[in-house]
Amino acid sequence: MHRGAALLHRRRLRTAVVQAVYVFAAVGLGLLVPTVSVGATVDSGRVTEVLVAIGAAFVPFIAIIYSLLFIVVQFSATAFTPRLNLFRDSPIVWHGFSFFTSVIVFAFTASFTIDKDTQTTVLVPIVITVLVLVALVMFRALQASAFKSIQLASTLSAVARRGREVVNDVYPEQTTEGPAAPAAHDAGDVRWPRRAGTLQGIDVPALVRCAERADVVIELCVQPGKVIHQHGRVALVHGAGTVAAHEVIRSLHTGIERTFDQDPTMALRVFADIALRALSPGINDPTTAIQALDEIDTLLRQIVARDLALETVNGSDGQPRVKLQLPTWDDFLTVALDEIIAISPSWPVQRRVEQLLTDLIEIAPAEHAEALRARSDPPQPQDPR
Repeated sequence: MHRGAALLHRRRLRTAVVQAVYVFAAVGLGLLVPTVSVGATVDSGRVTEVLVAIGAAFVPFIAIIYSLLFIVVQFSATAFTPRLNLFRDSPIVWHGFSFFTSVIVFAFTASFTIDKDTQTTVLVPIVITVLVLVALVMFRALQASAFKSIQLASTLSAVARRGREVVNDVYPEQTTEGPAAPAAHDAGDVRWPRRAGTLQGIDVPALVRCAERADVVIELCVQPGKVIHQHGRVALVHGAGTVAAHEVIRSLHTGIERTFDQDPTMALRVFADIALRALSPGINDPTTAIQALDEIDTLLRQIVARDLALETVNGSDGQPRVKLQLPTWDDFLTVALDEIIAISPSWPVQRRVEQLLTDLIEIAPAEHAEALRARSDPPQPQDPR
């Protein structure tokens, strides 16, 4: 069974590796460029002064930039939700830091390479000028990205885009056939041996290969976005074969917080957080809550027509090999609406929730409409007498 791109494990370069690549490239460039003998030459003393001045100036430049960015991230966490990590995790933030660092490294490496030569190639001032111009362009992009991240509309749009990407990647379009059920055998218990962490991703292809080798079905008991506690059950192994627990553990990637990568409910959680914060007595901003509900409405409309029961992944032999634990339709509604419905005293917000539920009931398949009706017509409290 085809699973979306979100369930295909991707290894990301760690921030330290990215920075090391930039630094090594800068060192190589700083050692190579001053030794080039092609083209005109300039006075080495003046070039060295420029290189040292630029290298020294970039140190406070980096400090100022990332002090401002820290304030932006802190503002977003305070004004919206602490789970909003899109800007902080943006590639331009860490590539920008790495590039600014490489400018410093190149400047000082080139100045040391020139050393006491009386003349050096004109390529050195040209290269450092180009690097400074690129750094300014990157700074402008960082600044624009930071300003967008503190604007409500831009933030909601970015979260909605990531939410749609994850839903499209995890859930295929609605189908008519359900998945094959795992065979009924005695189940082997796989427990989490490490300290507690949030499940951020599952290497599904690795699990499928592991299950095929042992001719078993691996049923996961955890889903992305949930906390795995130490010694907690993470999987059951169905079948006569044996699977080493460390092979299953190795396919589960944890961290200290939730990410968008494989978590279909993450975007709804962020929208709900923004709405709940806006409805708190200290803020009392129902308009912001309604904007968040508009985005919730859009995302739920995308999810409601999907076959959320597709949890079994087949191997190359066509047999079911991995059974995932994915959010149900009720899980999506619980994250997106239940807390807002429970605490909202605002009449405009209540009306927007009612409109959202009514519109979804009209387009929802029968198996999803029941949960919507239960929230549209909640049971009335009984008279204690």
